[in-house]
Amino acid sequence: MTTLYPTYPRLHVLLGAAMPGLQLSNAAAEALEDALTEAHEHAPPPAFFARLHGIAQSHAADGQVWRERQLSDVRGRELAEATRCLAALSACGGVLLAAQSARETDDAQAQCPPQVEEGLLHAVVVLADHASALVAPGECAG
Repeated sequence: MTTLYPTYPRLHVLLGAAMPGLQLSNAAAEALEDALTEAHEHAPPPAFFARLHGIAQSHAADGQVWRERQLSDVRGRELAEATRCLAALSACGGVLLAAQSARETDDAQAQCPPQVEEGLLHAVVVLADHASALVAPGECAG
């Protein structure tokens, strides 16, 4: 047998198995479906996609557009990218500090494997070099 309200997918998702027992008129079901559709269209995007969009729009590590004036679009993107590199550099440094602390105070099972520390140190060097190239005056790094 077919679903009672096949043309109201959002309403059906919301009400599930309770929907057939409600005996809604088509007008009421249509009004509810429209309201659910409108609410979905105005919902903010998930944080992951919002952040990706922000990065494409030259948002810095703080999520804001680079505020310095009289910069070309390219230079603004470079400086915004540099702040993101520095934020990643800070995060890697924090993990390395925690690994050092664990090595000094915890047993062997709680310690960070040497390969992970080596990878983090390599990431620190690469991120620092990249950030340095991005902020170098008068050069185009990108």
